[in-house]
Amino acid sequence: MKEKIIKLVELFLLLSPLFDMLTAFCLKVLNIDFTIGMIVRFIIMLICLFYIIFIYKKKDKKYLLLILGSIFIYLLIFLTVMIIDKDTSILLYEGKNALRTFYFPVLLITFYAITKDNKTFINNKTIITVYIIYLLGIFIPDILGIGFDSYEITKTGSIGFFNAANEISAIISILMPFFLLYLYEKKSFILTVLLIGILVFDILSIGTKGPLLAFFLILGVIVLIYILYLVKEKLYKRLSLLLGIFVLFIFFLSVYLPKTAFYKNIEIHLDFLGVESISAVFTDYELFDHFVFSSRLKFLSNTYDSYSKAPLQEKIFGIGYIENYNSDNETTKMIEMDYFDILFRHGIIGFILYISIFIYFLVKSIKHTISLKNIPYKICMSLSLFLIILLAFMTGHVLLAPSVSIFVALLLTKKEGSLCEN
Repeated sequence: MKEKIIKLVELFLLLSPLFDMLTAFCLKVLNIDFTIGMIVRFIIMLICLFYIIFIYKKKDKKYLLLILGSIFIYLLIFLTVMIIDKDTSILLYEGKNALRTFYFPVLLITFYAITKDNKTFINNKTIITVYIIYLLGIFIPDILGIGFDSYEITKTGSIGFFNAANEISAIISILMPFFLLYLYEKKSFILTVLLIGILVFDILSIGTKGPLLAFFLILGVIVLIYILYLVKEKLYKRLSLLLGIFVLFIFFLSVYLPKTAFYKNIEIHLDFLGVESISAVFTDYELFDHFVFSSRLKFLSNTYDSYSKAPLQEKIFGIGYIENYNSDNETTKMIEMDYFDILFRHGIIGFILYISIFIYFLVKSIKHTISLKNIPYKICMSLSLFLIILLAFMTGHVLLAPSVSIFVALLLTKKEGSLCEN
C-alpha cells in the first residue's frame, strides 16, 4: 500500500503539465470552471492525507497531525466567519479559494512524511522531464501559432496550451536552476544549445517579467562564480573566451529582444502610461508601481483599506476572497503578492499558522542546503529557494497556486541526491 501510494503521487507529479493543459482546455475552450486538474489535485491531497493518517508511523506523526488538525479547524472557523459576515451563497467561492491557498502547507507536511519514509521520493529525472514538458507545451503551440494568449486585453504574449501566464512563469522560474544544472551535468553541447534556445524562446514569448528576472539572476550568479574561478586559477584564455561569448550573447539579445512579446509589452505599457523617459518610472511612485509591480502596490493599499475597516473577527480570521461584500465597492481582485494575500484573506491567525509552517520547512531546507558537499547542487538549490522567496513577494502565484506550490513543497522537503543526476 505504501509503495503504491508513493508511485501514484509520483505519477501525478509527472502528469502535472498534462493536467494543466486539460485545465486550460476546460476554461478557455469549453468554458467550464470546474476543471479536471482541480479534481485530480484534490484527490491527490486526500491520498496524501490518507498516507499520513493511516500509513506514516514515525515518532513525529502526532505533531504533524496536530498541525494538520489546526489547519482544518482554522478553515472551519474561517468559513463560519464568512457565512456569518456575508451569507451562505459565498460558501463555495470562499471555500474553494481557501482550499487553494492551504493546499501548499497540507502538501508540504504530507510530502515531508513521505520523504522521511522514502528518501528517493520523486525520481531525479522526473523533475527535469516535467520541466521539459512544460517548455514544449509552450514552445510547440507558439511555433504553430495555436497557443493561448498570455493576456486577455492590450498586452501580447502566448503561453502555449496552458491557462495562467503567472503560474506557468513561476514554475519555469523556480525550477530553472535545476534544469540548467541538468544540462551542465549532461555535458551535451547540442542538447544544451537546443534546450536553452527553447527556454529563452519561451521566456520571451510568455511576456511576463518573472522568468526573465530569474534567468538573468541565475545567469549572473553562474557567470560571476565562473569568472572568480578563472581569475583564481589564472586561466585568462578561458576568461577571454567567456567574455567573447558574453558579448555575442548581448548582441543576439539586442537583435532578437525587440521582436519578442516581452519587449512589445514593455512598449505597450510605457505608451499606456505616457512615459517618454524610462527614468520617469523610477522617480514617480504610481508609475513605478504600475510598470514594475503591475499595480500590485495599489491593490495592496485597497485591500489594506478594506481590512482596516473590517470587523474584529475578520481581522483575526481574514476578510476572505470577496472584499466589501454586497456593496458598491465589491471586488474579488487579489493583490498577487502571496504574503500579503495570506495576511489579509486569512487574518492574523491564518497568517501565523501558514507562514510558521512555511518558514519552518524553509529554514530546514536552507540548513540542509548549507550542509551539502556538492557545490553545483548547493548553488542550484540556493538559487531556487531565493527565487521562491522573491517571486512569492513580487509576482505571487508561488505559494497560493496549487500547480506551482506542489513543486515548492517538493523542493522544500527534498533531501537526498541531486534532482539533476544523469
